[in-house]
Amino acid sequence: MAQSGADFYACYQETHNPDLFSQLRTGQSFSQRLAVKQKAAGLNLLIEEGILCGVGETSEDILDSFDAIKLLNVDQTRVMGFVPQMGTPMENHPIADIKMELIIMAVLRLLFPDRLIPASLDVEGVSGLEKRLEAGANVVTSIVPAGNGLAGVAQNSLDIEDSKRTVAQVEKILLSCGDYEIARPEIYKSWINQRKKEKLNFLNPSQNLKVI
Repeated sequence: MAQSGADFYACYQETHNPDLFSQLRTGQSFSQRLAVKQKAAGLNLLIEEGILCGVGETSEDILDSFDAIKLLNVDQTRVMGFVPQMGTPMENHPIADIKMELIIMAVLRLLFPDRLIPASLDVEGVSGLEKRLEAGANVVTSIVPAGNGLAGVAQNSLDIEDSKRTVAQVEKILLSCGDYEIARPEIYKSWINQRKKEKLNFLNPSQNLKVI
């Protein structure tokens, strides 16, 4: 991936409690999922880590996730509330409390002031965008253009076919929400390049030593 020009490796642990992980991701390895992110970081890929809330986690579990995210030195981190899906073992599990999602997002912003934190349109659609920006998000994700046969994940059709989850519509919302500056692609790419440089220096501190 890195050699092909990829910038990000996104792989969400969703919880850093191994027991809860085994209930959510049956048959998957907690340690292996964590290790692939560490390996990707070693290849100078930027890393995105995520928390899934509303799935039976405790306050201590959330704190453990904060510690794990810090230790991984992620570049983008997110929290998303659980949305039950028909035909799955958790279809009758209650939908996550959005307030808790926003609180976790706000704490992530305080802990990681210079990182990217997404406001996903895949939970509440465009109606939930402003509250997530106010909580600390600085990236909008799950933009899905209409008429292409594409779908969301947690909400596979919400706001898609009426063209609300498009770049143009999101820009309108951002401009109406307050004093937000929309980062153009060149600004975003500049941030990516700078972040990669910082991480490379962090991983190879000897390169920064001067010979006297």
